[in-house]
Amino acid sequence: MGVNITILKICKKHSVLSLLVIAFLILSSLSISANVIKNTDEWFDGDFQGSWGTNKDCSDGEIWGNLNLGRSSSVGYFFGEWNSFDNSSSGALKGRFWKALLIGVVNTNEEDKSLRFIGILDYNDTGFKATIFGLKIKIRYIRGEFEASFLPKLTGSYGVGVKDMHLIDESRLEEFTPEDPDDYREMMVRIWYPIDKEIKEPRVDYMDDPTFEWLMGRSPVPLITIPDNAYLFVRPHGRNEVSISEDLEMYPVIIFSPGYDGVYQIYTSLIEDIVSNGFIVASINHPYISGVTVFPDGRKIYVAQNSSGDLGIRSVVEDAKFVLDNITEMNTSDPDFQGKFDLSKVGMYGHSFGGASTSICCYEDDRFLCGLTLDGVFYIDYIPDGLDKPFMLMIAENRFNDANVQDMWNLLYGDAYKVEINGSTHYAFTDVGILLNHLVPLIPPRLLGFGTIDPKRMVNITKAFELVFFEVYLKDRPVQDLIDLASLFEDVLFEYK
Repeated sequence: MGVNITILKICKKHSVLSLLVIAFLILSSLSISANVIKNTDEWFDGDFQGSWGTNKDCSDGEIWGNLNLGRSSSVGYFFGEWNSFDNSSSGALKGRFWKALLIGVVNTNEEDKSLRFIGILDYNDTGFKATIFGLKIKIRYIRGEFEASFLPKLTGSYGVGVKDMHLIDESRLEEFTPEDPDDYREMMVRIWYPIDKEIKEPRVDYMDDPTFEWLMGRSPVPLITIPDNAYLFVRPHGRNEVSISEDLEMYPVIIFSPGYDGVYQIYTSLIEDIVSNGFIVASINHPYISGVTVFPDGRKIYVAQNSSGDLGIRSVVEDAKFVLDNITEMNTSDPDFQGKFDLSKVGMYGHSFGGASTSICCYEDDRFLCGLTLDGVFYIDYIPDGLDKPFMLMIAENRFNDANVQDMWNLLYGDAYKVEINGSTHYAFTDVGILLNHLVPLIPPRLLGFGTIDPKRMVNITKAFELVFFEVYLKDRPVQDLIDLASLFEDVLFEYK
């Protein structure tokens, strides 16, 4: 940190050349070795590929590798390889980037030595250019493309498009405002849908200012080192209102409901990945039940004190049904989505309170063919006859001992699955643990309630089971694939009936 502050002060007084000279002096005292660079395992935040050359046409060779982001999307580490187009040389490189500054080492496979370099980096949302040099390295020009995010990489063959909608259900008065007879139930919905991966429109922001302010306020300890605009560092994979992919005639539909006092934004990684594999997901922020619902006119509605009981659960259930009604209408009238929703294949999932609404929607509404819960709570009285639809309980460590979960398990009469993840907690079924790893890396996530499991591993396990479950029951994938999935994760306790 001291080095960065020093460089920042120098930038204000000196030329770029002076900065490079000083950075080179700093580099000379550093040993950028494997034990300095973070242990990456399989948790790279992104990758890059491009070409390099002694001239600006970058015609001498190619370069590729991986990125790990630091506390922001403009700070981090890179690990790569390179070769020449004539196959006369090749090697590896690694180092750090801090905004416009590059510092690293490069070696060749032909020589057993490493050479230090410094450089200037220029980049936009997807592309980059760099100029590097060192005492024993002539100037090299590099250009290419990159993809990087705090959130895990997409596993599917599609990109992700998003469309936000403000919906009003004029058939329901808002029961949380009985003093206002003209207040109808309204909600904010995001439609996430498959797009062609080649589309490079601007990414969506992870969330807006009021939602991030709400999220920061949920921490049990003050996180004063996180800047107010840190949500801009996340770089989710979604793109704003681009055309849905024409690769398939239509796509299965999944409704998502967040936990009580939560928002759908903090489940972005668990939604985007499903979409990248060829599903449409509609996520809902429920006024008075979600932590905050921000409307286009600037209104902000926070969770109400009396919303965790029957009034709240009925509101969430009816919201989910109304959203599916709206999607049904869009399927015939919306110019962007007409005919794209496969309404013969609809599922639902949700976290905690959203898990309760998932089980009730599956019980009450025949349109929902299957359901999955992320450490759900259950209102057993609403499903007195049990469920004969496929259902998965993903639960935190030791929570199967909870009587509420056991009661739900005993009421599942169709294909039923229990997935317990060792080291997990109730709040680990979100993106927040991953964000904390970046934004406050010195505070172990377990101290903030996110368990002992690595947050990225937690998310990757969760999205793997979500995906295969919905592919089995909405895309006719073999059931055995779901049963066999547990053998890939030693930290998962799996049971089915």
